[in-house]
Amino acid sequence: MSGNLTYVRISMGLVALTCSILVGLDLTGLMPRQSSNMSESRIQLCESLALESVAAVDRQDFSSIRRMFDAVVRRQDEVLSIGLRAPSGRLLVATGNHGQLWQPESDEGSSMTHARIPLIRRGERWGVIEVRFEDFTKYGLLERWWENSLIRVLFLVAIGGFVSYLFYMKRMLRHLDPTAVIPPRVQATLDVMAEGVLLLDQNGRIVLANSTFADRIGRSAESMLGTRASELGWLVPKSLEPARDLPWLRAIEDSKRHTGTPLSIKVESDRIETFLVNGAPVAEESGKARGAIATFDSITELERRTEQLEQAFIEIEKSRDEIRLRNDELQVLATCDPLTGLVNRRAFVERAELEFDLAVRGGRSLCCVMVDIDHFKRVNDEHGHSMGDEVIRHVAQRLASEWHDRELVCRFGGEEFCILLTDTTAAEGVALAARIRRTIASDGFAPVRVTASFGVSSLASGAPRFYDLLNQADEALYASKDGGRNLVTCYDEMRRDH
Repeated sequence: MSGNLTYVRISMGLVALTCSILVGLDLTGLMPRQSSNMSESRIQLCESLALESVAAVDRQDFSSIRRMFDAVVRRQDEVLSIGLRAPSGRLLVATGNHGQLWQPESDEGSSMTHARIPLIRRGERWGVIEVRFEDFTKYGLLERWWENSLIRVLFLVAIGGFVSYLFYMKRMLRHLDPTAVIPPRVQATLDVMAEGVLLLDQNGRIVLANSTFADRIGRSAESMLGTRASELGWLVPKSLEPARDLPWLRAIEDSKRHTGTPLSIKVESDRIETFLVNGAPVAEESGKARGAIATFDSITELERRTEQLEQAFIEIEKSRDEIRLRNDELQVLATCDPLTGLVNRRAFVERAELEFDLAVRGGRSLCCVMVDIDHFKRVNDEHGHSMGDEVIRHVAQRLASEWHDRELVCRFGGEEFCILLTDTTAAEGVALAARIRRTIASDGFAPVRVTASFGVSSLASGAPRFYDLLNQADEALYASKDGGRNLVTCYDEMRRDH
């Protein structure tokens, strides 16, 4: 009985000592505060929202963003509303009556009740997530007293610590050698952790490895004991370069905690495992590190999915480029004459009607010139159709060489061509047609000697539509044919003569 009372007294003394330490830590500001814990949990929630939202924004999937926001507001009592705002200030997605609840004290930055999380997409700021949290300072005295983390910790330590210390003291007094009991328990505790864990001595040798880490790298925990952790074959992620920045070695050297270092290791010939690694020193009373604890959080699946997304984006960009190229090719095929490279009749008429309307409204000059190769059937009959095609190409090149805007020069059909001359009077059109006629009729212009007839019309003749202007030029062309060919005839002069 006296032995049990001794255990109780020692346990109560340890509980009192522990609570005194906790109070002392709180008084010195080393104890986590409620606001700090609350802030950390809210930051984690905001980061999670940002990560999920970036992926959905890349897919333009705003409905899934709305569902995610609704679920968070329903499940998290402290979250009153959430909104996704574009750089222009427009709310793209909102839930929980966000428009009325979002009334921040400042237009920039975040607070405990109003959080702003920027969304970064492809290196640029795309928008911002706004989260309206509940103000926890509004609770009553009793609620705020219980919400105080120190009070809850002291209460739990007093109850749980007493039971634990009592049980521990009984066991401790039975076993003078703590190493006979502690290692199996420590090993069992570490084995159930989701993270890989290594306990290292001052030289970086593995003293203990949990089963999670051993399974991840495909080795047994026993086989790694006594091995230097730095000799396991660590690599810089996404390369075959050996990693030199090992956080557990730095923790041993400077007795400081080092977190978030990405490291990879080749597990099999075709598989790489990637971790985020933390290293913390195990220090003596003097503060000198006598070892380190290293934790390994696997991010292999996250890396794999990220690579798949990047590859998908690359494939989408390739598909867009291919579609754009095909569309350009189809546009060329739909608007160009394959023999001459000039625009075809349909494309020419669409552009010519637009230019006709602009000229009429603006009071500008406009000419239409029809061209026909003389006795073209004779060229085909005497020299063959391939020679006829060659003659058509020579004439087309000569006509196109006069204008930078090729959409105003077309192969109208067969051996006929049509030209629209903007800001050009009838006299100027006739002079240009005459110059081209002389070039075509000259020796050496084409493989065989040919001539061409021209018909010119202008807005001065009063044509109400482009087709009327075209018909007038066609009438002038037939007048050139009837007059003996190799001529230029102006419709305006024909009308005056009649």
